Amino acid sequence: MQGSRKKRRIIRTSALMASLCLLLCACSGKVDKKDVLNDEKAIRVMSFNISGWNYKNTKNLVPRVIEEYDPDLVGLQECTYDFYKKLSSSLPQYEWIGVGRESGDRSKNCGEMSAILYRKDKFSVIDSGTFWLSETPDQVSKGWDGDYIRICTWAVLENRETGKRLAHVNTHLENVDDGSGWTAQEKGAAMVLEKTLSFDLPLILTGDLNFEKSSRFYQSYLDAGMQDTQEIAASSMEGLTCGEEHIDYILVNPAVGDVLSYKIVRDSYDGKFPSDHYPIYADIRFGKE
Repeated sequence: MQGSRKKRRIIRTSALMASLCLLLCACSGKVDKKDVLNDEKAIRVMSFNISGWNYKNTKNLVPRVIEEYDPDLVGLQECTYDFYKKLSSSLPQYEWIGVGRESGDRSKNCGEMSAILYRKDKFSVIDSGTFWLSETPDQVSKGWDGDYIRICTWAVLENRETGKRLAHVNTHLENVDDGSGWTAQEKGAAMVLEKTLSFDLPLILTGDLNFEKSSRFYQSYLDAGMQDTQEIAASSMEGLTCGEEHIDYILVNPAVGDVLSYKIVRDSYDGKFPSDHYPIYADIRFGKE
């Protein structure tokens, strides 16, 4: 399980919408996908650290928020076996890519997955895989000075409607606790960046990267050509994704196209939040003319 870095403070605020169609929906706190995804090139991508350690309290809330916002692609972090079983039964419209970090499969003791969910009516899988953020990426292993085993899952997907392909990379990088984990975070971040740069395709990177925008790691991704959807979206929402930090991201490469909107989902249900991280999503119109 992911260790707690500190007690996280969840702050609920109203949604900020910057276009008329989004403003019309703001009273409910939800943006209907049909209001922004009005052409065949547009999809909705979500990144969501579901805090698998809290399964007992949030097992019904996590599938609810995914169902309500209806993303076409989801990058999950901290997805335990229990959540895998729950979400598979609750969200049959999605197929799964990914394995547990402890075993390399989806068995009961597999550990956390950095899974990719995709709408099976929207995409087909061309290729996929998982590697470990360590000196031995092809086998179950913990890297450098990390406290936890870390993995990265990736997929090449083909849009059934357009025939266009894209790559999706999803990960959960090492956090730094009491001065340890710096090497694992640095080298893990470099491995993930190298993987994103290996695709000659429109690419999405989702993840709990465990570094903030002031970090040199964040800057290294920008220097390599990656773009932060929160910063480039035509309609964007400010704020933090986890307590007093911003550590969850949807990054894209320049081949992706136009980022229409970016949102931090701060919804609660009967006073309860689905996770100690807010899910985030971006609506993206794919393809360069």
